[in-house]
Amino acid sequence: MNKFKEVDSLLKNLELKKYPIIYFAELIVEILSLQKEGLFDECPLFNSNAKWKDNFYDENQLNEKIDLTDCVVDLTYQRLLRLKKLIDHLRSLDLNGNDLKFDKMCAGAIDIAIRPDDDKCVWDGFRRSVIAILNGIRYVKVSVEKHPRSFSIEKCRAVEAYAFKKRNGDNEPMGKDELYKSGIAFENPKDLETKRVLTECKLDVLKTISDADKTMDGFAEFEASIHDNKIDAKHLITASRIIRKSWEDDTTVSSYVLCGLANYIQLEEMNALSWSNNITGFDGCDILPLMKKFAKENTQGSLTTKRISGYGIATISFRIAYRALKITDMLEQVELATKLGFDEDGTNQVVISSKFKSEIG
Repeated sequence: MNKFKEVDSLLKNLELKKYPIIYFAELIVEILSLQKEGLFDECPLFNSNAKWKDNFYDENQLNEKIDLTDCVVDLTYQRLLRLKKLIDHLRSLDLNGNDLKFDKMCAGAIDIAIRPDDDKCVWDGFRRSVIAILNGIRYVKVSVEKHPRSFSIEKCRAVEAYAFKKRNGDNEPMGKDELYKSGIAFENPKDLETKRVLTECKLDVLKTISDADKTMDGFAEFEASIHDNKIDAKHLITASRIIRKSWEDDTTVSSYVLCGLANYIQLEEMNALSWSNNITGFDGCDILPLMKKFAKENTQGSLTTKRISGYGIATISFRIAYRALKITDMLEQVELATKLGFDEDGTNQVVISSKFKSEIG
């Protein structure tokens, strides 16, 4: 079995039982495409000339010395090994652009429970254990708990599963905005670009933009618009200028309204529509007076409710055009809906359906 898809399929369909940790490393090093990348050159399981890095940690750094190749994992409660995520880690780089490999600080300690049958069961740190072995490391920092000798295997499994759930499943995951904030600290290029756009938009997220005019909610949609190449940053900046001037008393800008307006502006700037406006957000901007007039009677939230599934931002773009910019001609609405990417059913829903029009009108 030497193809990525074959190994990935096997890992996803394993029987839920106990396995040696080394079993997973032995499977993975057989993948030819990854061998050619040199990902396993330091692993003795693949390269007979490689030696185990048994001095990777100083002796005084190891409170207990347990060989990971002698450990097991119990898949009855563990997450299945996601091969793509593991390989992405093996390919990742450190802050200096060098191969990250197995980083002591990132890895922390592997949690091991010793069962009455003397099995050394990794109850937290399964993927890190496999990554260590693939990098030729079998002795790492560990935190060890011993089950009472009176425990049955079922009782051991229950205790480990509970600890695993409390450690992982009950933890509050980091939001996209929190990941962005931490990324700034280690100068992640993606997050620095996001910060640049936010700075020019004069919008703050988690106190990262010191001179912002307002805060922004719904960060994930904004980030995706930039990095998935959905909307050019310059149109987000123009849209922010218009929204800030329109809803002057609001302290927060909705990222959905921001992206919806920017999406519409992008169509006009691309000459994708049969009409055009001067759109700058400054004096002389054709749509700014219309947006200001709309904002006097309507909240940003009125544009974001009951969005069509799969067409969230497009729905808001259409609503802005229809309600604020007064694009009411049916032929122009059909043209706009088509350019926004609606399929035939979606176009009928936004243009023809009186029910939907009552919601956006």
